[in-house]
Amino acid sequence: MSLQNYRDTFVSCLATLKGLTSASDAYMRFRWQAIYLTRDRFSYFFRGDLNVGKASFFGQQMDMTTGATTPVPASSIALYGATFGLNETIAVYSGPQKSVIDVADAFREGMEEYQAEFFYVRMSLMHMGNEGRMGFATDPRLRENTNIIFVGLEDHTTADLLETSRVGQWIATDKPMASIEWYAERYYYH
Repeated sequence: MSLQNYRDTFVSCLATLKGLTSASDAYMRFRWQAIYLTRDRFSYFFRGDLNVGKASFFGQQMDMTTGATTPVPASSIALYGATFGLNETIAVYSGPQKSVIDVADAFREGMEEYQAEFFYVRMSLMHMGNEGRMGFATDPRLRENTNIIFVGLEDHTTADLLETSRVGQWIATDKPMASIEWYAERYYYH
């Protein structure tokens, strides 16, 4: 049995993130964070926030060898996300709730030779429109939440090895992944 490929979910999340790198008419409020832990020397940290018409954005590259940080434009998330998208297999983490750095460390301890990459996405979005008015609130707003760690593997051989490894138990095998902790594009009215 081969791993489920979550490339379509990743591309959808990346497209949403790209649209969230500036103020937006589509959302009343949003808060997002993305962390890209590469298999190379540099990793990337991004976040954005829009509340009551005030927007703030942040992007940073970190040299994982020296700890030196350099600012990068938040809009470059599309470029770095496209780089992550070059992985042949994109799976998702479904283990216990942990930070992406803890997850990466656990994978590296169990699979030093496999060199996975990790792309963490957390988004909390409140849509502007009230299409389809549902719920019991006076003015229900559509909300969308994502909290997911994508695991990028260079090739299918690595994916097969991961599947049979000790850390393979933490990779989602059912699609779509339904979990209390990990989810993508979960919608509800509030």
